[in-house]
Formats: sequence, C-alpha cells, structure tokens
Amino acid sequence: MNKELMFALSNADAVACREGEVRSIMHAELDDIADAVEYDKLGSIMFKSAGTEENPVRILFTGHMDEAGFMVRYTSDIGMVHVIGVGGPRKNSVESQIVRIKTRSGEKVRGVLFAKRDTDGTPTDMYIDFGCETAEEVRELGIEIGDWGTFAAECELKPVSDILLGKAFDDRAGVYVVTEAMKRLANTPHAAELWFAGSSSEEVGCRGAQTAAAHLDADIVIPVDIANPPEFDRGWNNSRKNGHGPMIVHYDRMHVPNEKLLHFIVDTAEKNNIPFQRDLFKGGGTDAGTAHLVGDGKLATVIGVPLRYCHGSWSVMRGADLDAAVDLVCALATSIDRVTYEELKSFE
Repeated sequence: MNKELMFALSNADAVACREGEVRSIMHAELDDIADAVEYDKLGSIMFKSAGTEENPVRILFTGHMDEAGFMVRYTSDIGMVHVIGVGGPRKNSVESQIVRIKTRSGEKVRGVLFAKRDTDGTPTDMYIDFGCETAEEVRELGIEIGDWGTFAAECELKPVSDILLGKAFDDRAGVYVVTEAMKRLANTPHAAELWFAGSSSEEVGCRGAQTAAAHLDADIVIPVDIANPPEFDRGWNNSRKNGHGPMIVHYDRMHVPNEKLLHFIVDTAEKNNIPFQRDLFKGGGTDAGTAHLVGDGKLATVIGVPLRYCHGSWSVMRGADLDAAVDLVCALATSIDRVTYEELKSFE
C-alpha cells in the first residue's frame, strides 16, 4: 500500500463540484505518465493510457472524488453557523465533531458540529459553533453562505497491521485504486485504451461518471467504490468483510451488470488468485447506475472496497483490500481486447 498517497487523498477536502484538492493530487501522481489528460464539464478528470490495438476498446476505470460534507445555509444573530448536509453525512456522526469550513479565500476554519434532533433522533438542524457570539464575528472569519466543509479527521495507519482510520474513504479508496493501477501499468503493454478517472458529484446523484463516459464514448465503465457492512456481523450475511478482498457487485437498485462481463471479472480474479467477495446492494447505487445508460448502453460493473462507518467522521479500512482492488483493476485492464469485448457485448 502507498501510505503517503492514501493519507493525502483522505486528508484532502472535496464535496460535490468542489473537488480541486483531489484533482491536484491526481495531477501530481499521473501527469508524467498520461498520454492525455481530459475533463468533462462537471470537473471529472481523465488520464489516458494508450492501447496497442489499432481499434482499441476504450475502458474507463473511475473513482469519485467527492465526499459527504456540509454547506453553510445561514448564520444566526448569535453566531451559530447552520449547515445542510451535502452527500448524506452519517446521522450518528454529526454530534460534537470537529469540522472545517473552507472559505472563498481558501482558508479552512475549524469548529464543532452539533445537531438538533426530532423525537426519533433524526437530525433536523445541523449547526457549527466557532465560538463566535455574533454574526459579524462569523463574517470576520471569512465564512459566507455557500461555503462548504468536511469532517476534520486526519488519516492514520495503526502500528499493529494495515488498519487505516480516516475520513472520506468513500470514495478516496476508489481514487487511490485507479491512480495506483495506472502507475503500475505505466510500462505494461495493453491492447485496450485505458482511462483512469476521478469523477465529480457521485454523492449528489451519480453524475460525473455519466458525463465522463459520454465525453470519452467509453465502451466499458468500471467504477471503483466502497460499501459499508454491518459492523457486528462476520457471518454469511456480511459479504463486505474488511480484509477479505474487494467486492464484485452483482446487483444494486440502479444497475444490474452485464452477465458476461460479471463472469469475466470473477474468472479473472480467480485466475490471478485475487481475493474477492460477491456482493449485492439491497438499496443505493453507484456511478455505474448512470454511466451504463449513456448512449445505447455501456458494459459496466462495480468493484467495491469494504470499509466500516461510511460517510462518518471516521471510517475503518484495510490496506490489503486496497492492494487487492489494484491487482484486480490491473488484471482486467490487461485482459480485455477487441475480440473479448465483442464477445462480452454479444446477445446472440
């Protein structure tokens, strides 16, 4: 595991359509090895690795750059800064948490997040206490309506193993995987034309992978995302166990993968002795849900990294699962050529 990269990605702050810090990290890691760098009009960034075939299949691997966070809605006369959630911050993580708001000048101001709750315990009004007594004091901090922020956790690696603690693993884990996969493949010939992307605005409607797929006219789209398990269940009902490899997602409410592609990914993982888990989402969805509907349809499926406490102020993840996900992306990237693609997309 590239600890330094994972730390940098986790510690960066980026909510939907405010992903500049993550884009900058991807630039620093991939500019020198990319054959081209392109953007869609939402801010998704795409790095090209050219294929060797004359008419290569175009494959898009993507992790979304945005995280669950907050946006300033208004400031009260007594200096409390009321915020809304952007991308669904975890309900039990909005009480007595340190957060940071990024002002227009780029300065980050730390405060303590609290929430009023209804009788069922659901947050109804989130607010940040910066210690101010008036709205004017808040303005002097540079905070305005529309400023955005995130939890203020700093990523760390436990000394006893490969256990990572930090924020924004959804989906900096995916960004990490596509970034490391492209670096590993820099000197490896591959038939397909590969694109490794950081997509925008997944947490507010799975938007960026759709526009990126349209921009590239990709043939295959493989988002790398995460999934949250029941933290007390280590039995058959939990197919998202930390330390057991990435999930190959067989179903969610927005997307049912092409059967041939799904079997191809499973077979590729088994052939290369890559640990994996088979997962189905009862609800929710990922970038595959919108990206596979571009044009007359795209082959798509999702690779997921298991972690606990998704969208929380802190999450828990294993480095071995990141490594296995990188292995799987690299194996797929080097296994698909034009003949394989034509077989996968055939319904005859």
